[in-house]
Amino acid sequence: MLRLLLLLIVGAGFATLDFADEATDSKRIIRDIEFAKPDGHSLKLDLYLPDDRSKPVPIVIFVHGGGWKNGSRKSGEKTAAWLTEHGFAVASIDYRLTDVAQWPAQIEDCYEAVLWLRNNSDKYQIDPQRVGAWGTSAGGHLAALLGTRKDPRKQAFEIQSVCDWFGPSELLTMPPNNVGNGRTAEDVANSNGAKLLGATVRDVPEMARDASALDHVTSDDAPFLIMHGDQDPGVPLEQSQKLHAKLINSGVPSRLHIVKGAGHGGKEFATPESRAIVADFFKRTLKPEWPQDSGPHSTFSFAGNTPAEWSVVRNENILWQKTLPETGQSTVVVSEERLFFTTMKPVDQDSELGSDIVAWCCDAETGETIWTRDIPAKYPLRLSGCFSDSSSPPAVSDGERVCFFNASGRISCFDFDGNELWTREVMPVGRTVPFCIDGLVAYIRQTYMPDEHGHFTHEHKDAPLDQWTQVEAFDMKTGKVAWATTCGVNMGCIPLLQTLSDGRQVFAVGRGGGHSPPEKPEGVSLVDAADGSTIWTLPLPGFMSTMTCNIVRDQLFVFHGGEHLWIDAMTGEITRSVSIIEDVPVRLRKGDEWVTETRTLTPDRSLREIIQQSNICWGPHHYFRSYTQPWLGRVHIETGKVEYLQLPVQSKPGATRKEDQWLWSPDDLPAEQLAALTQGEKKKSQRSLPITKWTFALNDMKNSRGHVVMGDARSMGNGWGHQASAIPTAIGRPLSAFGDLYVPVMSGNVYVIQPGPPTVFAALPDSFDETAISAINDLGPIGQSWNRASISSSNDRLYAHTIGKLICIGMKPDQR
Repeated sequence: MLRLLLLLIVGAGFATLDFADEATDSKRIIRDIEFAKPDGHSLKLDLYLPDDRSKPVPIVIFVHGGGWKNGSRKSGEKTAAWLTEHGFAVASIDYRLTDVAQWPAQIEDCYEAVLWLRNNSDKYQIDPQRVGAWGTSAGGHLAALLGTRKDPRKQAFEIQSVCDWFGPSELLTMPPNNVGNGRTAEDVANSNGAKLLGATVRDVPEMARDASALDHVTSDDAPFLIMHGDQDPGVPLEQSQKLHAKLINSGVPSRLHIVKGAGHGGKEFATPESRAIVADFFKRTLKPEWPQDSGPHSTFSFAGNTPAEWSVVRNENILWQKTLPETGQSTVVVSEERLFFTTMKPVDQDSELGSDIVAWCCDAETGETIWTRDIPAKYPLRLSGCFSDSSSPPAVSDGERVCFFNASGRISCFDFDGNELWTREVMPVGRTVPFCIDGLVAYIRQTYMPDEHGHFTHEHKDAPLDQWTQVEAFDMKTGKVAWATTCGVNMGCIPLLQTLSDGRQVFAVGRGGGHSPPEKPEGVSLVDAADGSTIWTLPLPGFMSTMTCNIVRDQLFVFHGGEHLWIDAMTGEITRSVSIIEDVPVRLRKGDEWVTETRTLTPDRSLREIIQQSNICWGPHHYFRSYTQPWLGRVHIETGKVEYLQLPVQSKPGATRKEDQWLWSPDDLPAEQLAALTQGEKKKSQRSLPITKWTFALNDMKNSRGHVVMGDARSMGNGWGHQASAIPTAIGRPLSAFGDLYVPVMSGNVYVIQPGPPTVFAALPDSFDETAISAINDLGPIGQSWNRASISSSNDRLYAHTIGKLICIGMKPDQR
């Protein structure tokens, strides 16, 4: 029996689905399509199509299991065809089994299926750029190779996501392929691995490595979802653990979901929970959506081919604009071709405070309003605040429902037709960035309320634990609370859901900041996203936690005072630090020339050295904006090298891009304008002008109807210095060597940085110079385009939300 279990690599049994056959529903199920005929052997696929194919749909290629010697495409109907209910096409394919051909015939057949589907995409309304692979057991092995194994014809065969169910990832270490523990040489010679390779792994190690996804992992691989039972007798769980760890350590988005109590497949993989995880994964990776503020992978990054240049003033690369009746701050989220965002309830006069918001659902293609809903709340906040207001938390969607957050005291959930499903009177933090965790939504919940002026006072510094600000998670279907953290979190911290190399889903939180927060100790904690429990806590006295908390390769990166810290996410120990203010190289603009100088910055008395929330990990660098200088900084997360690049504080659009004016320093301003801006400062000199006022024009803070809607005069600034930044967004170009980092500022300018290949940990040029400034774009006229929302992306478009407009940015079809 032991030998039988160890040699077993078989497909699992799954609950059947009630699908109509071809005779009754030929438009939805098309069987027995021949896609290749290698050596005269006919290979066929069954195609399952969703009802709605008014536009090209993404497709998932299902690869059956059976130890490479058994099984057929028919298992795809039981296992994968249900994905059509979520808008995906599914192609369940055959491949040559080992009684017909040996390696690499099996992967070549999978390549041919990808190629055939792309070549016939128009016929079946399939999107050729949105192709995923899903396989079980031996099929999981082949699906993983589709996502990792490079081919000279890579572009034609490249896929965009991989779901690997309990597939072997390293043939050399698979127990049935090696003598020992009861296995004889005869057993190994008759193993499925030997039948696949035509020899035992010890005789053909190079071929075994070629047939192992673990040996092909590179940083530009497709995102992975790996699911494996912890009682699997056929393929050891370690096979999936090693593949996941290598993907994570190479910078590839990967999630390892260990199915408790499951063997090699079985009923545990057919539960609603397992299906929900698979459906969510393919939605995030194959549908061009931005379902939450931090993007589909909780990294503020996405694969796409979006414009680097645009101008609202010149109507350059602007697909449409929508005038909004009132100010709002929320990032636009995109789900099922709908846009979701919030504005404040319209006012009929100049106003400083507000508490009621309006939830919007608009068509992503045209911007037309589908529905709006009022979401009132009881605690007024300052309108258009430079840190947040009632409308600033973004919505979050699971593709069927959408939750809106009113930072004045309410969360409401609707279906896509605008029917309210539930509502709760709770206080989301104004700067919270909600994120999804397997049917749950996590956000930062406030327990103490603002005063009548919309201020959060300092009187809560000694509040007990039950009054601390915490991350709370609720069930999106019901609104019921699932768990809450106990470690405490500052209201300006931005937790990001990440996966460690051991498979755990976690997020980091920070404590410490302005307004005397009660949460102690100042520092950071790592939280288990499964239940909100604290994994570890690292005290950092004087810590300013108002930043995004990025984890890459099991390292948490934070800024602490004038230092950048590397923290081991497994242990909570600081492993490295580097100064971001002492003897740092800066690429500076001097007149019409660029020079590189070594500078030492004077530490800021508030212990802030980065503009709040301005940091993002992208590629091999951790980017941020300097708190005291008009500089974009970055730290190489491998070498620790610190670099700064001066940016113009503002750009004023001209009639053409060549006529744009750039403001590098107050010297670029006319004397009379400089005098007006300096008026009211303590010292009547040019040097006393704070960086926040280096501007062609202060923000007028008027809504689209001409009313001033502002409760904090600091919102009139240019987006540098003391305020909370919109978090940058990184969009990679999948068929190019470059990607773009979009850095929005409060004045309505968006810097586009293109420093080099976005491939994680690739070798980049040593310099960080002016050539990295790809473009500086506008979201409208200077002074009239106040913006605190991040840039989001979907379907190769960008979406922006300003004080008075919703803007869709993209290239017209004839420009692509």
